[in-house]
Amino acid sequence: MAGAGSGSVDVDSFLDALRFNRFHLTVLVLCTLLTAIDGYELYVVGWVLPKLAEDFGVPRTAITSAMIAQQVGMLLGAFVIPPLADRFGRPRVLLACYGGMMLSALAIVHTHSLVPFAAWRFVAGLCGTAMVPILVTLASETAPQRLRSTMSTITVSGTMIGALLGAAMQAFVLEPFGWRGAFWIAAAMPAVMLPLIWFLLPESLRSMAARNPEDPRIQPLADRMRAAGDAPVSVHAVARGKETRKRALLSDILGPGQLLKTLLMWAVAISSFVFITAGVWKTTIFKDVVGLNWQQVAAINATNTVAGLAGMMLIGYCIDRLGFKLVMTWTFLLAAVGAVMIGVLAPGAGMFVAVFAMAIFQHGGQAGIAAMAAALYPPSHRATGVGWAYGAGRIASIFAPLFGNFVLGEGFDAVGIFALLAVPLASAGIFSFWLMSLPGTPTITRANLKH
Repeated sequence: MAGAGSGSVDVDSFLDALRFNRFHLTVLVLCTLLTAIDGYELYVVGWVLPKLAEDFGVPRTAITSAMIAQQVGMLLGAFVIPPLADRFGRPRVLLACYGGMMLSALAIVHTHSLVPFAAWRFVAGLCGTAMVPILVTLASETAPQRLRSTMSTITVSGTMIGALLGAAMQAFVLEPFGWRGAFWIAAAMPAVMLPLIWFLLPESLRSMAARNPEDPRIQPLADRMRAAGDAPVSVHAVARGKETRKRALLSDILGPGQLLKTLLMWAVAISSFVFITAGVWKTTIFKDVVGLNWQQVAAINATNTVAGLAGMMLIGYCIDRLGFKLVMTWTFLLAAVGAVMIGVLAPGAGMFVAVFAMAIFQHGGQAGIAAMAAALYPPSHRATGVGWAYGAGRIASIFAPLFGNFVLGEGFDAVGIFALLAVPLASAGIFSFWLMSLPGTPTITRANLKH
């Protein structure tokens, strides 16, 4: 495929000219369902913690060791696994990691003490944390340029579907079946998806061409991607020099002209994850500082989930039409304003409006991070670039307990607490503006929007 015939087109031109069809829809649905599993699996411990501690006969604080083990696995996996997806292919690595998540959940069902439980949570974190970056990369590379951010952020929105599954599990499974029922679900979901990954989830045409322009599977995959009724097209890939491929990892992510972009991308991710990890204290803050009852806390959490899902679904559409610079900057800045207003308006009815506004922009911005990272890096190392941005953000999870200890120990009121939570959101907006102001970053043109 390296040689281009007179009637052939390059891979990027072919993909960007495609109409959205059944092939794209299949990839989008599968990737979104797979991120929903990831969203459920990586947060299930928090949902079952009281029953888990009771069954193991340990204080609830002792489960922290399992959470730390999971976080260590997540941090390691974010940096180690995405490069494997760039080297060996997206579906192969997805099969291995979802298989690992299934086996870890099955093993946990049969554990009766904290040490093996923590060890298997390390495995779950190692396998699970790289899934969202790889799935976002696959969705982005499959899509025409005009729809890349839309497909990327819809894929990320699956994590919120996973959160809704967790709420349903708490309501209908946890009481009659205990915490093991939650992990039976965690094992069953990837077991169902593994054959679908094998038979239905395709490799990325862009990634395949970047790894080996002579790959005989390129043309058959291109033929599968065409909409019914479209004329056949001969597709060719441009070969990358041997020395270029050898040095590509450093040059594409950390090389001259790219290092500052990567560092700023990491700064955006870290800022957003600082808010998310510090925000795990929000339930305690609403209950103990704001003074809400449990019904009001549940309503706040429901508002946050619904608004967050809407934000994730919408931001990709906005980015594809208005660009990263405008949308990501204002999304994070408006989320910061919403966070401040939560504290100002608490505990009145206006607080719920502020929560809705903050959540729609904050969750939308978090989904946009994956799309922005995917747009910055070439197909040969795109999963690595996205995964490392998430890995940098995961470092922030180490500091989550410190925020709660600080604000609650110092006696901050609601205004002070939510003003502090607004700082990382505002920082993410500033870093997004700086990043997307650099030469060579993705921009939106009329050609991008043409269908």
